[in-house]
Amino acid sequence: MTRFVLVLHSHLPYVRAHGMWPFGEETLYEAIAEVYLPLARMLERLEADRVAAPMTIGLTPILTEQLADAKVKEGFLQYCQDRLVRAEDDLARYQATDLAASAAHQAAYWQETYEHYQRLGGDVVGFFARAQERGQIEVITSSATHGYSPLLGSDTALWGQIKTGTDAYRRHYRREATGYWMPEMAYRPKGHWQPPVEGAKPGMRAGVDELLYKAGIRYTFVDAHLVQGGQSLSPQIGPYGQLEPVELVESSDAVYQVHELESGLRVMARNQETALQVWSADYGYPGDGAYREFHRKDPISGLHHHRVTHRKAGLGEKEPYYPDEAFKRTKEHARHFVGVVEGLAHKHPDGVICAAYDAELFGHWWYEGPAWLEAVFRELARSKAVKAMTAREAVRGKAVRTALPEGSWGRGGHHDVWLNRETHDFWRLVYRAEHQMVAAVQRFGRDQNGKRRALRQLMRELLLLESSDWPFLIDTGQAVEYARERYEDHAARFAEIYQMLRDDRIDIGRLAELEALDNPFPEADPSLYAAGDQDVSAKNLVAELLEATYPARMARRAANKAAYGRLPDYQSLRNTLQEDEPPPVVYESEAQEPGEPPAGLGEKKMTQLAEAIPSSASGVTGTRAKAPAGKAKPSEAKAEPEAGTAELEPTARDVFTRIKGIGPTYQKRLYEAGVLTFAQLAKLKPARLLQIVQARVKVDAEAWIAEAKALSKKRE
Repeated sequence: MTRFVLVLHSHLPYVRAHGMWPFGEETLYEAIAEVYLPLARMLERLEADRVAAPMTIGLTPILTEQLADAKVKEGFLQYCQDRLVRAEDDLARYQATDLAASAAHQAAYWQETYEHYQRLGGDVVGFFARAQERGQIEVITSSATHGYSPLLGSDTALWGQIKTGTDAYRRHYRREATGYWMPEMAYRPKGHWQPPVEGAKPGMRAGVDELLYKAGIRYTFVDAHLVQGGQSLSPQIGPYGQLEPVELVESSDAVYQVHELESGLRVMARNQETALQVWSADYGYPGDGAYREFHRKDPISGLHHHRVTHRKAGLGEKEPYYPDEAFKRTKEHARHFVGVVEGLAHKHPDGVICAAYDAELFGHWWYEGPAWLEAVFRELARSKAVKAMTAREAVRGKAVRTALPEGSWGRGGHHDVWLNRETHDFWRLVYRAEHQMVAAVQRFGRDQNGKRRALRQLMRELLLLESSDWPFLIDTGQAVEYARERYEDHAARFAEIYQMLRDDRIDIGRLAELEALDNPFPEADPSLYAAGDQDVSAKNLVAELLEATYPARMARRAANKAAYGRLPDYQSLRNTLQEDEPPPVVYESEAQEPGEPPAGLGEKKMTQLAEAIPSSASGVTGTRAKAPAGKAKPSEAKAEPEAGTAELEPTARDVFTRIKGIGPTYQKRLYEAGVLTFAQLAKLKPARLLQIVQARVKVDAEAWIAEAKALSKKRE
């Protein structure tokens, strides 16, 4: 019987405490709400119904570290509460309109998301660990921060990425990792290596597979072209990508085989037919007209209330989204997909079909994706031609001995996405930092106390600097300045710590600040770099390069900030728009990439600017999430009213939203504090008014009070 392996690769770069929107923590919060929690609920339902779901899910170490972080957990709850406020505002705003069904669905969805996260105690990692322990799924690992393996400057640097990743996996998932997702599916065999830019040494290098096998890894995955020749399936859909047409080329027999390299590492290739069936722009399921449109957003809330409609429809032509119809389509598409898999199984009865995808496709880019996955597993449970299993089970038994070429999933099947003229400066910093890490461990590795602590933080900054996300974002053009600032700042912090070590003057206070900012891998082991090249310089090469490029870098950053300026937040936008006017139809430009800040913001009209509003928790300062049983809701803890503002009967309330700048949320807080009339509002002092409404944006409390006095006198 043909083996079927469904693999989801989950990865996001380190964004904790590094901005919110459009690039930063919000991307992580979106993934938690739209991908990881829906997948968890899917697994819970299948487990309850005793339906097998032997999914293989890769959770990269840096993603796992963030999911387990206390600051991230707190921030996600605030984000979730913010989204619930938006959804309930939309529910009220779109009553008796074509968007009512979508608005009701959104409100229920965000309430469920909030309650589910609370029920898990915020422990998303723990959920997947328990699902693995009970045999429902398999969790695999990757490099610590998704470093691009073939281009790292030494075997020592690559070993630091691999071993830190497997150590983190053991700490979080309570077992040794045997499966591994190579970042960007990038592989390099053993042989002579020539660095692409200055800073690293040429010479003989171990194959990526050899170091993986040494770390206890027994299998991994590659793109189909590495085992059968031809072109890669790029561009793929991922955290920053989008659907694009790809020509379908039928997979050769090699794609249906398990391969074993000389090192002993086993390899499965991503199946092209199943991959394209899901995310091809020409005929992939997410392009069905009933599914929710990702790119069009509500002009005020930023939520999605429209459907794809048809593949060629402009964003202004998108029609209202009807959730019931969309979720019916997931079952039809699941049956079709399993039929495709069974057709492939008929041609390859003893083969393995490896359907591998980025996890963020399911729920984020394709909202109904988790429901489709659930339906697929229910259909597979009835199949007599295909047996679903984890990757660990599938690689057992017979394998074909293979020698793989160098390559990746990227453009041209090689390294062009991560290595080009725009990314050379990135690699120059990486190679110098890797060199200095070895020098620091050799000089100070035996010291204790402050130096040992400084070495550990030095290692964290190196790992974060090496992330493949930075050159990827630069190449796609979607977050160029954010990516450059991120890797330059990690390099600067690396240079700062290295100088402390070199000068034998550890600033413990400053070190603590850096530890609080960049805190993954609490057990990071600098001794992993002790076996590096013995012929290393003690110079602060990273600092020298940063100093030489300082004027140009600062000019570039200043120009970027001037171009974009500050975007309005949700609350200020709501307070600006008149509630008795219908909202303008606003959506992203068709040329704009998902998540990209709109170009030329200074020239945009207010209605266009509304589409770019950040959806971070800082935009709305209230919560409508239901409190756990037995506990008061946040809104039930009323503030003591100011003298002379005794509560009136509920019917005796003035509409404070008549005052410019006061929206529904501020009005609600005033009511909760016992301030119900213009006369009562007019008696408040500005400081007390600000305390009640909890404004997180600048507001004119004195103007509110003056207008309340005028409205009160007008009534008299």
